[in-house]
This record gives sequence, C-alpha cells and structure tokens, in this order.
Amino acid sequence: MTVFFRLMPVLLLVALTIGCSNAGPTNRKPTKKVTVIVSYKGAPLEGATVTFLPQGADVKECVAYGKTDAQGKAKMKTYVEGDGAVVGTHKILLDKSESVGGQKVDVDSPQYDPNAPPATVKYHLPQKYGNPATSGLTAEVKESGPNEFTFDLKD
Repeated sequence: MTVFFRLMPVLLLVALTIGCSNAGPTNRKPTKKVTVIVSYKGAPLEGATVTFLPQGADVKECVAYGKTDAQGKAKMKTYVEGDGAVVGTHKILLDKSESVGGQKVDVDSPQYDPNAPPATVKYHLPQKYGNPATSGLTAEVKESGPNEFTFDLKD
C-alpha cells in the first residue's frame, strides 16, 4: 500500500477543513458545543483524532475536529477552540496513528540518504474508523440539550 493511500484520510480532513476555516464571521454556520468520549477495548483512548463530517449539502465544508485527552475525552472545534460542531447529522472518523522509521532530516541536510527506507504508518486503531465509507459511526448534533457522544470501540 502506498503512502498516499495511508494518508488519504488525513488529506481528506485537510481539504474539507480549508473551506470552513476560511469562512468569515458572517459566513459561519451556527455551532453547538460537542463533547466526545472514546474508548478502545474498554480503556480510554488518548491521543486520537476525532473528526465530525457534516452530511448536509450546505455544511459539507464545515468539519469539526478534536483530540482525545488521557480520559479519552475531546471537545470539538469547527472555527475556534471549543465551539463544537454544526447542527445536524455527522459521519464520525477516529484515527490514532504514528509515523515510524524513515529519516528525520531535511533533504538539504548532509545526513540525508536518498536510499533510506521510507517511514511507515503504525495504526493504533483499525483503519476502518478513519475512513468515511467504513467507519460506521454517526452522531446527530442537536440545537438544544447536551451534545455528548460516547464511542466504545471493540475491534
């Protein structure tokens, strides 16, 4: 599998985030505070990226994201820290991965070796959770009431 396909969920997130992050104050969709708790195999999942992909035609570019803490808890952000997510149905993506190996030097460095093996990606969650077509996770952000979602992943 090429590095491109491994990084596709990240590239998708970046592409979708650009549209919403560039929206001026008058173009912003209303958001509601959202808290997410993620556990994996019964334990809180620290350091996971949580992404909310809105499903409405007029909000597709307004992606919300957060990072889980030691208790597996994340506060979502669309425009500014802690503002939450836009109201409506969202597909949920969860990813916890890291780059392993590879060179840690710039290509202009004298230590750069063009023949060195590339970095690989180590996944701490099944990859299906990081793909919108296979995550199987959804959430409905409501106009009123608490928007707290718990995802207890078993596989």
